[in-house]
Amino acid sequence: MRIGLQAIAVLTFGLLGLLTGLWLEASYPGVSPINRIYLTLVGVLTGVLVGPRLAYLASRLAEWWRRVPPEAPLAVATGSLLALLAAVLMTTLLGQVPGFRWYHSLLLAVLLVMAFSAVALANRHLFRGAVAPNVGPGGKLLDTSVLIDGRVAEVVALGFLEPPIYVPDFVLKELQGLADSSDPLTRAKGRRGLDTLSSLGELGVRVLETGFDGEVDDALLRYAQRRGMAVVSNDTALLALAKVYGVRGLSIHALANALKAPYQPGQRIRVRIQKLGKEAGQGVGYLDDGTMVVVEGAAGDRGEWVEAVVTQAIQTHLGKMIFARKR
Repeated sequence: MRIGLQAIAVLTFGLLGLLTGLWLEASYPGVSPINRIYLTLVGVLTGVLVGPRLAYLASRLAEWWRRVPPEAPLAVATGSLLALLAAVLMTTLLGQVPGFRWYHSLLLAVLLVMAFSAVALANRHLFRGAVAPNVGPGGKLLDTSVLIDGRVAEVVALGFLEPPIYVPDFVLKELQGLADSSDPLTRAKGRRGLDTLSSLGELGVRVLETGFDGEVDDALLRYAQRRGMAVVSNDTALLALAKVYGVRGLSIHALANALKAPYQPGQRIRVRIQKLGKEAGQGVGYLDDGTMVVVEGAAGDRGEWVEAVVTQAIQTHLGKMIFARKR
């Protein structure tokens, strides 16, 4: 899109330069025809200089338009329609007054459109039902943590999370705030969440205009409670609080843990020791799926691969943990 706008700018300014040259030749017969070429080149170079800026402004305008609540244009259109009807009526009445001219009617129409549109925008929540999707029980709301995690896109694509699925507007605003952060790690999380949201958009997941504001977790639970919807999150604190609100909570992290292959006592595993454990003689490593393995007798093998035998596998709120002893 940006390249197309730049090309249009170059062609437009080049054509303006050519037309200016032709006008000069027609107005002043003594002007050399070569000026037509010079002015065309001036126009082309002007387009090259101005084009990127115009493309940038267009992209910013498109970004701003995407953030406009869908009920706002409907409110402005409704207000303008009523204002123009009122202008027709008042022009008909005031047309009998001596001195009333067409420009008075135009000024009156502009003032009425501005006033009616301002009133309609101030009450745009009344138009939300006309543009918002029919959200009811059974829908699912995605929170910030699952969007940053990213696995939810694959879960939705495989059909394990059934629609309708929505991302509340306040979650989108939080992601945008993270993506604009000065901290590189926070900014990377925000951008990863926005990339996940883009992938979900291709799968039919929509941003939901809720009209809720305030702290994100509280707004998420209050909206889900009011609509009878479920919350999809990887935040254990949020999922625990959802039970207090009487809201159904779904965890992508818990689903991934449930699908991990079980490890039985006596099973042999191979793991690379990365650090020391809390107890003397323990070494800690991680399997490919991120499962932490505590190996007895492997404290001296840091940085090395060791063979171990599973002695116990437990489930914690953070995931599975395996205890083993070095062979």
